[in-house]
Amino acid sequence: MPKLKTKSAFKLRFRLSANGKVKTSRAGHNHFMRRKSSRSLTEAVHGQYLEGSDKKIVERLMPYGMK
Repeated sequence: MPKLKTKSAFKLRFRLSANGKVKTSRAGHNHFMRRKSSRSLTEAVHGQYLEGSDKKIVERLMPYGMK
């Protein structure tokens, strides 16, 4: 069987942790920041981990993970 290709967009937007979790950044911290509360900006700066069906989609499109 030929090798499976990783989707290029997923390489930029997602990272795999050593434990197999999928980490991504949160939306909403690029512009219009004056309108947002400090709590929402703090949460947006830190990443988040995907769960469930979203995680399965990313793992399927990144077959060999991030090396």
